[in-house]
Amino acid sequence: MIRTAYFMIVLLIMTIIVGTLEIIVGIFSHFTRFSRWIARLWCRTLVAAAGVRIEMEGKENFDPKGAYVIVGNHQSHMDIPVIVTSIPVHFTFVAKKELFKIPIFGWAMQAVGIINIDRGRHEKAVAALRKSEETLKKEHLSLFAFPEGTRSEDGRMRRFKKGIFILAINIGLPILPVSITGTHTILPKKSLRIRPGKVRVKVHPPVSTDGYSFEGKDDLIEKVHQIIEDGIYDQTESF
Repeated sequence: MIRTAYFMIVLLIMTIIVGTLEIIVGIFSHFTRFSRWIARLWCRTLVAAAGVRIEMEGKENFDPKGAYVIVGNHQSHMDIPVIVTSIPVHFTFVAKKELFKIPIFGWAMQAVGIINIDRGRHEKAVAALRKSEETLKKEHLSLFAFPEGTRSEDGRMRRFKKGIFILAINIGLPILPVSITGTHTILPKKSLRIRPGKVRVKVHPPVSTDGYSFEGKDDLIEKVHQIIEDGIYDQTESF
């Protein structure tokens, strides 16, 4: 409980400070290097406060200056701090609309251009993704998303939603699959208790979207899902 209390205090203080800075920076530009540095500071601090030890594999599989659609499995609220800390690529996020209602945190997300997705309204979600396509091209940004749509309660992967893969095909960005193992134990869904421990992040080789069309999206989705699932299995076996 001491770890959890400490983490919550750090989370509150850092969110107020970093969120305020991001809101100010967002007045001038959504996608600055300073904004990215602030976000990484917030994430690194939370990872340290939670007592998370990250083991990273696959750094050779991505170019920090490249642009990708990054997709990973979703086990915990700790996934985002772990991913931002581990993968030094300039990217923005897809996030559910409910998060934007959180004071300071949600305002900061909006200020820095994180994409707001209404999961309950398919047409609006699709429109938001389509609108983001030009921004990603213009800013040479990567996009990170959890295509399962929500956190897994038991650590097992759910089926992937299609929107993020259609976006990748439309703008021709390669997909960078990421397998995350261990965050479910550290901060499970429906729990606020922090359990320090090890997390493994495995970045797989990019999957090209060349040659895929809207009609072939299901094959692409299945391929990426299998890569991530195999990575989780491999990491779990050696934990």
